[in-house]
Amino acid sequence: MAISDSYLKSCLGRERDKVEEKADRDGLWVRISKKGAVTFFYRFRFLGKQDKMTIGSYPEFGLKAARDEVAKWAAILARGENPRIRQS
Repeated sequence: MAISDSYLKSCLGRERDKVEEKADRDGLWVRISKKGAVTFFYRFRFLGKQDKMTIGSYPEFGLKAARDEVAKWAAILARGENPRIRQS
């Protein structure tokens, strides 16, 4: 199920018992901390190994911006390059 802006707003600042992670699409994930901090990250495989990169925190980094960033990194990955190296 896709992540929505209303879902992110409802999670922001709301304390919970454990860290939660939820997938969106194309490797975009969101992590909600116990204290309600929301962070976007990108999960991908390069040369058969799983890796992840932090995109940014919500609401400073919006859902559309996170999806755009994932699309950019996915294009780099599709060219056979490691997005983690290109990020630096």
